[in-house]
Amino acid sequence: MFFLLINGASCSGKSSVIKEIMKTQDELFHLPYDSLKWLFSKYNSKTHYQKVQEFVFSVAIFAMKKKYNIISDSSLYKKDRNKLIDLAKKHDYKIIEVNLKADFSVLEKRFEERVTGALADPSKRITNTSKERFKELVETFEKEKNQDAIKIRTDDKKIEEVVQEILKLIYYK
Repeated sequence: MFFLLINGASCSGKSSVIKEIMKTQDELFHLPYDSLKWLFSKYNSKTHYQKVQEFVFSVAIFAMKKKYNIISDSSLYKKDRNKLIDLAKKHDYKIIEVNLKADFSVLEKRFEERVTGALADPSKRITNTSKERFKELVETFEKEKNQDAIKIRTDDKKIEEVVQEILKLIYYK
């Protein structure tokens, strides 16, 4: 069994990569912060972050007891990520941690496209439309990331290439 953590700054490609990996695998469980946060009415990261993390951890325990392979993009902060990693180790999972990386100018362009798309189509829910908050999230990722995680650039590759690199890590490392 494997526990794959996909980390990255806002707009680094986490959701796109995970969506493609999910199409390729059987018995893979996605442990998603974003999906769980929308279960809270009037979601606000300042008041709901820790509550969502509690749900993430509880769902992780359930998925591990069922022995699913797990992919997660659930933890911006080291302490929460390490809690999940410790849990996965306790359940004898192979841990694979990947940091998706892109130049800030690319991330910023993707952010602007995301905001424009969400404003044009209200069904595309996003919690952040502020450039200041976007910059803060990028800085937080840079500060909190695991320096030893495998790094994969997303600004010079197609999503399919990134997915293939990650699948090789799962099956050949």
